[in-house]
Amino acid sequence: MDQYTFKENIEIKEYQSFISNSEIVSFMQDPNWAFIKKDWKSFRLGLYHNKQLVAVGLLLIKKIIKGIYIGYLPRGFVGDLSNEKIVGEFTNGIKKVAKENHCYMIKMDPNFCFHETSVSEIKKNEKIDIPIILSKNNKQYHKTLLAFHYKHKGYPKELSKTFQPRFHMMVPFIDKEFKHINEEEFIKSFKRKIRDQIGNYHAKRGVFFEHTTDKKYLNDFMNIIKETEKRQDIHLRNKEYFEEIMDKFKEKAVLFFGKIKLQTYLEFLENNDAKKEDIEQIRNLIAAGKDIITLSTALVIMPCNQSGTRISEYLYAGNHLLASKLQVSLGLVFDICKYSIEQNCSYCNLGGVDGNLNDHLSTFKSKFNPIVMEFAGEYDLPIKKYLYYPIEFFLPFLKKIYHIIKK
Repeated sequence: MDQYTFKENIEIKEYQSFISNSEIVSFMQDPNWAFIKKDWKSFRLGLYHNKQLVAVGLLLIKKIIKGIYIGYLPRGFVGDLSNEKIVGEFTNGIKKVAKENHCYMIKMDPNFCFHETSVSEIKKNEKIDIPIILSKNNKQYHKTLLAFHYKHKGYPKELSKTFQPRFHMMVPFIDKEFKHINEEEFIKSFKRKIRDQIGNYHAKRGVFFEHTTDKKYLNDFMNIIKETEKRQDIHLRNKEYFEEIMDKFKEKAVLFFGKIKLQTYLEFLENNDAKKEDIEQIRNLIAAGKDIITLSTALVIMPCNQSGTRISEYLYAGNHLLASKLQVSLGLVFDICKYSIEQNCSYCNLGGVDGNLNDHLSTFKSKFNPIVMEFAGEYDLPIKKYLYYPIEFFLPFLKKIYHIIKK
């Protein structure tokens, strides 16, 4: 008998076992992500076919105003999106949960792409063969979602237009035949100018790199994050937020640091006729009792699946302005990539960028010859249509009013 059963809150171990064996999965569908998003109510959803788990999804629900809630499946649910029966049964299940929790709609940004293109092909028209994984079967996925009344929200390029950026830059560690490359092969893919700014270049100047999963080093991380926030007039997250990530994701949450030995750097400056003000700055720091200073840091989440396409996620980063010309942040990303290769990752996701690729983040990330992943974007599943359509119509105007008032 062909029987499907939908459950609202399956056991964490069963959920994690399923995603651990999935071909592609985002850390935002890991059940631990629910503990990070504390201001959202969460459900670990599961769909069974003849008692075998065939799809899971982390559903987050949040109140918009009194009596009106929105549901969100970050990076969609994990399952075969080309299978109409699975998509249909899962959709019926989430509709039921949404209605019970007063959601007017469910938003989903599934974990597949419309396009995968080398940044060199986009910017310099250089044809480069790349692996095609995340956009495989995309037409079928899209067609299936539309068949069950998900509404595609279009193709915005701006970072601010969607819950998650539609465009990401991912550094590949596999070739066009899907074979994993080693560190030496990875280095060869860089342009000579970039190769000359990592490795021995940093070592001669006293720069070195470390990584840890021990949260006692969060203070060092937070010092750089706070300095970056102040300099760029932005707000990232507080220490408690990062502690929660490290507690819940444990060995998958890795802190990376780029540091400098001031005495070694001073000797390099003195032996290479550096500017007097640069030498004096380092001498003053040493005289003040400084020995080693952290110049760059990042928090990276390693993949939650054990096989298939494994993607490490570069989440948060910060930099010290001291010795900025040493390009320590460049070396830090290289160190993250080396670690990702050691962990048998297929890609390192350097994160979202503006779809026009003309922002400073795109310029920096382009140095690593990434693949530009254009994700499918957002799909809405209306639950209360009498609310969904008016809200969708008036939302742009409400946002404009909000920004005017905020000023």
